[in-house]
Amino acid sequence: MAFFVLFSPMSTARFAIAILRKDLIVEFRSRYAINTVLAFVVSATLVVLFALDTRILSDEIYSGLLWIIILFASMSSLSRSFVMETDKQTFDLLRLHTPGLPVYTGKLIYNILFTTAVTLLTFSLLFLLTGAFSEGGFILLLILILGAIGFSSVSTLIASLVSRASRKGSIFTVLCLPLLLPLIMLLTTATRNTLGGAGFFENGEELLALTGYCGVTITLSVLLFEYVWND
Repeated sequence: MAFFVLFSPMSTARFAIAILRKDLIVEFRSRYAINTVLAFVVSATLVVLFALDTRILSDEIYSGLLWIIILFASMSSLSRSFVMETDKQTFDLLRLHTPGLPVYTGKLIYNILFTTAVTLLTFSLLFLLTGAFSEGGFILLLILILGAIGFSSVSTLIASLVSRASRKGSIFTVLCLPLLLPLIMLLTTATRNTLGGAGFFENGEELLALTGYCGVTITLSVLLFEYVWND
């Protein structure tokens, strides 16, 4: 009976919401990730604006620039989802009182919200300063959300793996980049096609691949996280 109560859907949701709420409160108090990402996105966008002639840039280049900026902006802060627990010495305490699945779920939702905000901020700045991304509408928004979910699903698991390593930041980036490379290629292709006027059905293959990538990475992360959490 106790096992059922502990692992019931309502209990899992309650624990996950508590983890999410805790991370949001900590972030809004410190504002470390917010300030870091804001500074990086603004400076990277201004470099693009002043270093390149935006009048002659193609849709392919704009697509690549968008996702490169989002990639490195996200990587600068997503590793902290579990590193923060280690630094504050709350990792073991969390393991004693909370099962693995709610912790992963809460951290994943937090990272998705954070990465979505980074994605929309980067997109908005590039749109306002360069006039790019005027085409696409709903399809482009869907691509941005799928990209944020893909980044978050990979980053959450890798962050848990490297949280106790001595050089967390460098190891996190090295492990994440090979896994995120297929995602970057899909996102760039889908964004380029959308800017070129492709509709939902013309982008169907890329959208299905992005959805499959997110589904597979989240499923594997849920299965693997229990071993990471218990060992």
